[in-house]
Amino acid sequence: MRIKAILIIIAIAIILRPVAISPKYKNIVLKIDEGDNLDIISKKLKEEKVIQDRLGFKLLVIWKDKSRSLSYGWYKFKVYENPREVLKSLLQGKRLTVKIVIPEGLKINETLNAFRRHKDTDINIARLDSLTRDTNFIEKLGIKAPTLEGYLFPNTYIFYKGEKAENIIKKMVSSIQTVLKPSEKFEIKSMTFNSHEIIIIASMIEREAMTDREKPIIASVIYNRLKNNMPLQIDATIIYALGQHKSRVLYKDLRIKSPYNTYRNTGLPPGPIASPGYQSIVSALHPAKTDYLYYVATGRRDHIFSETYKEHMKAKKKVQGRY
Repeated sequence: MRIKAILIIIAIAIILRPVAISPKYKNIVLKIDEGDNLDIISKKLKEEKVIQDRLGFKLLVIWKDKSRSLSYGWYKFKVYENPREVLKSLLQGKRLTVKIVIPEGLKINETLNAFRRHKDTDINIARLDSLTRDTNFIEKLGIKAPTLEGYLFPNTYIFYKGEKAENIIKKMVSSIQTVLKPSEKFEIKSMTFNSHEIIIIASMIEREAMTDREKPIIASVIYNRLKNNMPLQIDATIIYALGQHKSRVLYKDLRIKSPYNTYRNTGLPPGPIASPGYQSIVSALHPAKTDYLYYVATGRRDHIFSETYKEHMKAKKKVQGRY
Protein backbone atom coordinates (compact mmCIF):
# COMPACT_ATOMS: atom_id res chain seq x y z
CA MET A 1 0.00 0.00 0.00
CA ARG A 2 2.86 2.32 0.92
CA ILE A 3 4.71 1.46 -2.32
CA LYS A 4 1.56 2.24 -4.35
CA ALA A 5 1.24 5.65 -2.71
CA ILE A 6 4.92 6.40 -3.41
CA LEU A 7 4.47 5.43 -7.07
CA ILE A 8 1.44 7.74 -7.37
CA ILE A 9 3.42 10.61 -5.86
CA ILE A 10 6.32 9.99 -8.26
CA ALA A 11 3.96 9.87 -11.24
CA ILE A 12 2.33 13.13 -10.20
CA ALA A 13 5.74 14.75 -9.70
CA ILE A 14 6.71 13.74 -13.24
CA ILE A 15 3.61 15.22 -14.90
CA LEU A 16 3.84 18.42 -12.88
CA ARG A 17 7.35 19.19 -14.08
CA PRO A 18 7.54 22.36 -16.21
CA VAL A 19 7.53 21.92 -20.00
CA ALA A 20 9.12 24.35 -22.46
CA ILE A 21 6.48 25.44 -24.99
CA SER A 22 7.15 27.13 -28.29
CA PRO A 23 5.43 30.55 -28.54
CA LYS A 24 3.93 29.52 -31.89
CA TYR A 25 1.40 27.27 -30.12
CA LYS A 26 -2.06 28.80 -29.74
CA ASN A 27 -4.69 28.27 -27.10
CA ILE A 28 -6.71 25.09 -27.36
CA VAL A 29 -10.53 25.19 -27.25
CA LEU A 30 -11.91 21.88 -26.05
CA LYS A 31 -15.39 20.58 -25.30
CA ILE A 32 -16.05 18.26 -22.38
CA ASP A 33 -19.42 16.63 -23.00
CA GLU A 34 -21.92 16.01 -20.25
CA GLY A 35 -21.44 12.43 -19.06
CA ASP A 36 -17.76 12.23 -20.01
CA ASN A 37 -15.90 10.24 -17.36
CA LEU A 38 -12.30 10.71 -16.23
CA ASP A 39 -11.01 8.22 -18.81
CA ILE A 40 -12.66 10.06 -21.72
CA ILE A 41 -11.70 13.50 -20.40
CA SER A 42 -8.04 12.56 -19.95
CA LYS A 43 -8.03 11.05 -23.46
CA LYS A 44 -9.37 14.31 -24.96
CA LEU A 45 -6.85 16.38 -23.04
CA LYS A 46 -4.01 14.16 -24.21
CA GLU A 47 -5.14 14.11 -27.86
CA GLU A 48 -5.42 17.91 -27.95
CA LYS A 49 -2.00 18.32 -26.31
CA VAL A 50 -3.40 19.98 -23.19
CA ILE A 51 -1.57 17.41 -21.06
CA GLN A 52 1.47 15.24 -21.78
CA ASP A 53 0.81 12.28 -19.55
CA ARG A 54 -2.73 10.89 -19.57
CA LEU A 55 -2.10 8.31 -16.86
CA GLY A 56 -0.36 10.84 -14.65
CA PHE A 57 -3.31 13.24 -14.96
CA LYS A 58 -5.75 10.48 -14.04
CA LEU A 59 -3.64 9.62 -11.00
CA LEU A 60 -3.65 13.30 -9.96
CA VAL A 61 -7.45 13.45 -10.14
CA ILE A 62 -7.85 10.14 -8.28
CA TRP A 63 -5.32 11.19 -5.63
CA LYS A 64 -7.38 14.33 -4.96
CA ASP A 65 -10.61 12.28 -5.08
CA LYS A 66 -12.16 14.61 -7.68
CA SER A 67 -13.08 12.22 -10.50
CA ARG A 68 -16.81 12.86 -9.93
CA SER A 69 -16.45 16.64 -9.66
CA LEU A 70 -15.25 17.55 -13.18
CA SER A 71 -17.57 19.99 -14.99
CA TYR A 72 -18.65 19.66 -18.62
CA GLY A 73 -18.65 22.48 -21.17
CA TRP A 74 -16.27 24.39 -23.44
CA TYR A 75 -12.83 25.30 -22.06
CA LYS A 76 -9.76 27.16 -23.28
CA PHE A 77 -6.41 25.67 -22.32
CA LYS A 78 -2.79 26.26 -23.18
CA VAL A 79 -0.67 23.63 -24.88
CA TYR A 80 0.76 21.32 -22.21
CA GLU A 81 -0.68 23.47 -19.45
CA ASN A 82 0.20 22.78 -15.84
CA PRO A 83 -2.03 19.76 -14.96
CA ARG A 84 -2.95 21.34 -11.64
CA GLU A 85 -4.36 24.38 -13.50
CA VAL A 86 -6.21 22.11 -15.93
CA LEU A 87 -7.79 20.26 -13.02
CA LYS A 88 -8.61 23.55 -11.28
CA SER A 89 -10.44 24.83 -14.40
CA LEU A 90 -12.46 21.62 -14.68
CA LEU A 91 -13.36 21.65 -10.99
CA GLN A 92 -14.38 25.32 -10.91
CA GLY A 93 -16.23 25.15 -14.23
CA LYS A 94 -14.20 27.97 -15.82
CA ARG A 95 -16.07 27.55 -19.09
CA LEU A 96 -16.08 29.74 -22.17
CA THR A 97 -18.92 32.26 -22.37
CA VAL A 98 -20.75 33.98 -25.23
CA LYS A 99 -22.42 37.38 -25.27
CA ILE A 100 -25.85 37.58 -26.89
CA VAL A 101 -27.88 40.78 -27.31
CA ILE A 102 -31.66 40.32 -27.48
CA PRO A 103 -33.30 43.58 -28.65
CA GLU A 104 -36.68 44.76 -27.41
CA GLY A 105 -39.86 43.95 -29.30
CA LEU A 106 -38.87 40.61 -30.83
CA LYS A 107 -41.23 37.70 -31.40
CA ILE A 108 -40.11 34.20 -30.41
CA ASN A 109 -38.92 33.29 -33.91
CA GLU A 110 -36.96 36.55 -34.11
CA THR A 111 -35.36 35.85 -30.73
CA LEU A 112 -34.33 32.41 -31.95
CA ASN A 113 -32.82 34.05 -35.04
CA ALA A 114 -30.74 36.27 -32.75
CA PHE A 115 -29.27 33.09 -31.25
CA ARG A 116 -28.74 31.56 -34.69
CA ARG A 117 -26.71 34.57 -35.80
CA HIS A 118 -24.12 33.74 -33.11
CA LYS A 119 -22.41 30.79 -34.78
CA ASP A 120 -20.06 30.08 -31.86
CA THR A 121 -22.67 29.46 -29.16
CA ASP A 122 -23.07 25.67 -29.61
CA ILE A 123 -26.63 26.14 -28.29
CA ASN A 124 -29.36 23.71 -29.34
CA ILE A 125 -31.74 26.10 -31.15
CA ALA A 126 -34.22 23.34 -31.98
CA ARG A 127 -34.46 22.52 -28.28
CA LEU A 128 -34.91 26.21 -27.45
CA ASP A 129 -37.74 26.40 -29.99
CA SER A 130 -39.56 23.34 -28.66
CA LEU A 131 -39.33 24.51 -25.04
CA THR A 132 -41.03 27.83 -25.88
CA ARG A 133 -44.10 25.75 -26.78
CA ASP A 134 -43.78 23.03 -24.13
CA THR A 135 -46.80 23.62 -21.87
CA ASN A 136 -45.45 21.42 -19.05
CA PHE A 137 -42.14 23.30 -19.02
CA ILE A 138 -43.93 26.66 -19.24
CA GLU A 139 -46.19 25.77 -16.31
CA LYS A 140 -43.15 24.89 -14.19
CA LEU A 141 -41.89 28.42 -14.85
CA GLY A 142 -45.05 29.74 -13.20
CA ILE A 143 -46.52 31.05 -16.46
CA LYS A 144 -50.10 30.35 -17.50
CA ALA A 145 -49.83 30.65 -21.28
CA PRO A 146 -49.60 28.24 -24.24
CA THR A 147 -46.24 29.66 -25.38
CA LEU A 148 -43.48 31.89 -24.04
CA GLU A 149 -44.31 34.68 -26.49
CA GLY A 150 -43.63 37.91 -24.63
CA TYR A 151 -41.66 36.28 -21.81
CA LEU A 152 -38.14 36.07 -23.29
CA PHE A 153 -36.95 39.29 -21.72
CA PRO A 154 -34.83 41.50 -23.99
CA ASN A 155 -31.41 42.13 -22.52
CA THR A 156 -27.68 41.57 -23.01
CA TYR A 157 -26.92 38.08 -21.76
CA ILE A 158 -23.74 36.20 -20.97
CA PHE A 159 -24.28 32.46 -21.40
CA TYR A 160 -21.87 29.58 -21.22
CA LYS A 161 -20.92 28.28 -24.65
CA GLY A 162 -23.00 25.14 -25.14
CA GLU A 163 -25.40 26.19 -22.39
CA LYS A 164 -28.48 24.00 -21.97
CA ALA A 165 -31.63 25.39 -23.60
CA GLU A 166 -33.53 24.94 -20.32
CA ASN A 167 -31.06 27.14 -18.44
CA ILE A 168 -31.17 29.85 -21.11
CA ILE A 169 -34.95 30.12 -21.03
CA LYS A 170 -35.06 30.04 -17.23
CA LYS A 171 -32.60 32.93 -17.10
CA MET A 172 -34.55 35.01 -19.64
CA VAL A 173 -37.91 34.35 -17.97
CA SER A 174 -36.53 35.03 -14.49
CA SER A 175 -35.31 38.40 -15.79
CA ILE A 176 -38.85 39.47 -16.66
CA GLN A 177 -40.17 38.04 -13.39
CA THR A 178 -37.91 40.38 -11.43
CA VAL A 179 -40.05 43.17 -12.90
CA LEU A 180 -43.39 41.39 -12.90
CA LYS A 181 -44.29 38.51 -10.58
CA PRO A 182 -46.58 35.81 -12.10
CA SER A 183 -49.18 35.94 -9.30
CA GLU A 184 -49.55 39.72 -9.09
CA LYS A 185 -52.78 41.65 -9.66
CA PHE A 186 -52.91 45.29 -10.67
CA GLU A 187 -55.60 47.97 -10.32
CA ILE A 188 -55.29 50.45 -13.20
CA LYS A 189 -57.95 53.05 -14.05
CA SER A 190 -60.44 51.12 -11.88
CA MET A 191 -59.81 47.92 -13.88
CA THR A 192 -58.04 44.81 -12.61
CA PHE A 193 -55.34 43.06 -14.62
CA ASN A 194 -53.17 40.03 -13.96
CA SER A 195 -49.49 39.85 -14.84
CA HIS A 196 -50.13 38.05 -18.15
CA GLU A 197 -52.49 40.81 -19.27
CA ILE A 198 -49.89 43.41 -18.32
CA ILE A 199 -47.37 41.60 -20.54
CA ILE A 200 -49.91 41.66 -23.39
CA ILE A 201 -50.43 45.41 -22.97
CA ALA A 202 -46.69 46.05 -22.63
CA SER A 203 -46.03 44.09 -25.82
CA MET A 204 -48.44 46.31 -27.76
CA ILE A 205 -46.82 49.42 -26.30
CA GLU A 206 -43.41 48.06 -27.32
CA ARG A 207 -44.46 47.54 -30.92
CA GLU A 208 -46.42 50.78 -31.27
CA ALA A 209 -44.23 53.34 -29.49
CA MET A 210 -41.26 54.81 -31.31
CA THR A 211 -39.66 56.43 -28.26
CA ASP A 212 -39.66 55.72 -24.52
CA ARG A 213 -41.19 59.15 -23.96
CA GLU A 214 -44.38 58.13 -25.79
CA LYS A 215 -44.82 54.76 -24.10
CA PRO A 216 -46.81 55.96 -21.04
CA ILE A 217 -49.05 58.01 -23.36
CA ILE A 218 -49.78 55.06 -25.65
CA ALA A 219 -50.45 53.01 -22.52
CA SER A 220 -53.05 55.58 -21.47
CA VAL A 221 -54.79 55.29 -24.87
CA ILE A 222 -55.00 51.51 -24.51
CA TYR A 223 -56.49 51.73 -21.01
CA ASN A 224 -58.90 54.50 -22.00
CA ARG A 225 -60.21 52.44 -24.91
CA LEU A 226 -60.52 49.32 -22.75
CA LYS A 227 -62.48 51.27 -20.17
CA ASN A 228 -64.83 52.54 -22.88
CA ASN A 229 -65.18 49.04 -24.40
CA MET A 230 -63.75 50.30 -27.68
CA PRO A 231 -61.71 48.12 -30.05
CA LEU A 232 -58.04 48.86 -29.45
CA GLN A 233 -57.30 49.16 -33.19
CA ILE A 234 -53.60 48.42 -32.72
CA ASP A 235 -51.89 48.01 -36.10
CA ALA A 236 -49.12 45.90 -34.54
CA THR A 237 -51.66 43.19 -33.64
CA ILE A 238 -52.75 43.02 -37.29
CA ILE A 239 -49.16 42.56 -38.38
CA TYR A 240 -48.78 39.80 -35.77
CA ALA A 241 -51.95 38.11 -37.02
CA LEU A 242 -50.70 38.30 -40.62
CA GLY A 243 -47.46 36.61 -39.58
CA GLN A 244 -45.28 38.80 -41.74
CA HIS A 245 -43.58 42.17 -41.44
CA LYS A 246 -45.31 45.11 -43.10
CA SER A 247 -44.29 48.74 -43.02
CA ARG A 248 -47.89 49.77 -43.51
CA VAL A 249 -51.21 48.10 -42.66
CA LEU A 250 -53.73 48.23 -45.51
CA TYR A 251 -57.52 48.34 -45.21
CA LYS A 252 -57.79 44.82 -46.62
CA ASP A 253 -55.51 43.60 -43.80
CA LEU A 254 -58.04 44.76 -41.23
CA ARG A 255 -60.48 42.07 -42.43
CA ILE A 256 -58.28 39.19 -41.27
CA LYS A 257 -60.15 36.71 -39.09
CA SER A 258 -57.98 36.33 -36.02
CA PRO A 259 -58.38 36.78 -32.25
CA TYR A 260 -55.40 39.15 -32.60
CA ASN A 261 -57.38 41.48 -34.87
CA THR A 262 -58.03 44.35 -32.48
CA TYR A 263 -60.06 46.18 -35.13
CA ARG A 264 -62.73 43.44 -35.19
CA ASN A 265 -62.54 42.35 -31.54
CA THR A 266 -62.86 44.31 -28.31
CA GLY A 267 -60.69 43.69 -25.27
CA LEU A 268 -57.15 42.39 -25.22
CA PRO A 269 -55.74 39.94 -27.75
CA PRO A 270 -55.23 36.41 -26.33
CA GLY A 271 -51.49 36.78 -25.85
CA PRO A 272 -48.45 39.06 -26.16
CA ILE A 273 -47.31 39.99 -29.67
CA ALA A 274 -43.63 40.51 -28.77
CA SER A 275 -41.22 40.62 -25.84
CA PRO A 276 -41.59 44.00 -24.12
CA GLY A 277 -38.64 45.79 -22.59
CA TYR A 278 -38.44 47.30 -19.13
CA GLN A 279 -39.79 50.74 -20.10
CA SER A 280 -42.81 49.23 -21.86
CA ILE A 281 -43.66 47.12 -18.81
CA VAL A 282 -43.28 50.14 -16.51
CA SER A 283 -45.52 52.16 -18.84
CA ALA A 284 -48.14 49.41 -18.77
CA LEU A 285 -48.07 49.52 -14.98
CA HIS A 286 -47.99 53.32 -14.77
CA PRO A 287 -49.78 54.87 -17.76
CA ALA A 288 -49.89 58.62 -18.24
CA LYS A 289 -53.01 60.43 -17.05
CA THR A 290 -54.71 61.50 -20.27
CA ASP A 291 -58.09 61.42 -21.99
CA TYR A 292 -56.59 60.41 -25.32
CA LEU A 293 -58.44 57.77 -27.33
CA TYR A 294 -56.60 58.04 -30.65
CA TYR A 295 -53.16 58.52 -32.13
CA VAL A 296 -51.65 58.65 -35.58
CA ALA A 297 -48.01 58.29 -36.63
CA THR A 298 -46.50 61.42 -38.14
CA GLY A 299 -43.72 59.66 -39.99
CA ARG A 300 -41.16 61.44 -37.83
CA ARG A 301 -40.86 58.80 -35.09
CA ASP A 302 -43.69 60.24 -33.02
CA HIS A 303 -47.49 60.42 -32.92
CA ILE A 304 -50.26 62.99 -32.72
CA PHE A 305 -52.64 62.13 -29.87
CA SER A 306 -56.33 63.09 -29.84
CA GLU A 307 -59.23 62.91 -27.40
CA THR A 308 -62.05 62.84 -29.97
CA TYR A 309 -62.62 61.17 -33.33
CA LYS A 310 -63.05 64.58 -34.96
CA GLU A 311 -59.63 65.69 -33.69
CA HIS A 312 -58.15 62.37 -34.81
CA MET A 313 -59.44 62.75 -38.37
CA LYS A 314 -58.06 66.26 -38.47
CA ALA A 315 -54.68 64.94 -37.33
CA LYS A 316 -54.76 62.20 -40.00
CA LYS A 317 -55.47 64.76 -42.73
CA LYS A 318 -52.64 66.91 -41.45
CA VAL A 319 -50.24 63.97 -41.67
CA GLN A 320 -51.49 62.89 -45.09
CA GLY A 321 -51.27 66.43 -46.39
CA ARG A 322 -47.68 66.71 -45.25
CA TYR A 323 -46.67 63.50 -46.93
